[in-house]
Amino acid sequence: MRIRQSSHRTSSAVSTSRKVIAMGAIGLVTTLGIALPAGAVNATSLTPAAHVTLSSRVAATKKVTKIKHVAFKGTYAGTMALLWSSTGVTATSVTGHGTGTYGANTMKGSGGGSAANTCDPFSGAGSVVGASGLKLSIVASTKTQACAVNSAAPSPVTVNGVAKIVSGTGKFKGATGTLSFKGQFSIQATTAGSTENDSFNATITGTVTIKTVTTVPVKK
Repeated sequence: MRIRQSSHRTSSAVSTSRKVIAMGAIGLVTTLGIALPAGAVNATSLTPAAHVTLSSRVAATKKVTKIKHVAFKGTYAGTMALLWSSTGVTATSVTGHGTGTYGANTMKGSGGGSAANTCDPFSGAGSVVGASGLKLSIVASTKTQACAVNSAAPSPVTVNGVAKIVSGTGKFKGATGTLSFKGQFSIQATTAGSTENDSFNATITGTVTIKTVTTVPVKK
C-alpha cells in the first residue's frame, strides 16, 4: 500500500509539474509573440494572446507659395552664323559668353526673319546657360526687330526685342516673365545661298519672377 501511494503521489507530482511547465511556456510564447506548432503545448484552458495595433499619426501639412522678383542683367559677346536666302535670313546659331545676375554664363540661340526692308521683325529661341539658367522664346512683333543702318550690305545692324521666359534652372527654377534684349553686329553680304560668321555684342535686362511652392507642417 505504501509503495502504491508513493507511486500515485509521484505520478500526480509529475502531472502537476508538466502543467506548470506548459503554462510557463504559454506565457513565454504570449510575451515574445513566438508561434508554435499546434499540439506543441497542451493545457486544459488557453486564453488567446491580445493583439495590440500601434497606429502612427500622419502630421498635417500645407503648401506655401512664395513669389520672388529678381533683377536680371547680362552682357555677352560672341559669334553668330547667318544663312541668306531669297526670302530672308536665318541665324543658324548664336553663341555668346558673358556674365549674368548669378555669375558667368553662356547665351545661345537661333532664329530668322524677312530681309525685305531696312527693319524687319524676327523670331527665334534662346537660352542663358549656366549654374542658374533661363530658357527663352522670341516672338516676332513690332517690338522685336533687326534694323540695318544702310540700305545695302555691308552694313551695321542693330537688334532690339522682347523674350518670354519659358522656364528656369538652379536659382531661376520656377521662373516666368519677360526680358528685353538689344545688340549689334555687321553683315557682309545678302546674296541668296551665302553664309557668314559675324561678331556681336548683346545685353539682356529685365525682371525674373520666381515662384516656389514648399510643403511645411501645420503648427498646432
